[in-house]
Amino acid sequence: MSPQATAAHDPWLTANVRPAGSFGRADVGRLRALLGALSATASLVVLDLAAVSLRSGRAAEAIDEAGWELERRGGCLLCINADADVRARLGGCRHAVVVGPGEPMPAS
Repeated sequence: MSPQATAAHDPWLTANVRPAGSFGRADVGRLRALLGALSATASLVVLDLAAVSLRSGRAAEAIDEAGWELERRGGCLLCINADADVRARLGGCRHAVVVGPGEPMPAS
């Protein structure tokens, strides 16, 4: 059996994370550590940003890096409930799917 065929049968692990508060430069290390651990083991990470304020571009970088790691392994980082400010901060992310409050989820 080829590695691709094996991967198609592997079970998916989904992690739902809902950070809360204001993430500035001093707080990014914890966010990066959490997302790094999840992106190394989960298949899909749903990051609910309803209760978050991103004050640092480094927070967006941490999210994009985790998205890249998931994408590289065939997974996905889905950021949901991102208000206009958070969406603006995440505008440069190339490896995370960002969805605003009340918007439909992307179809697979």
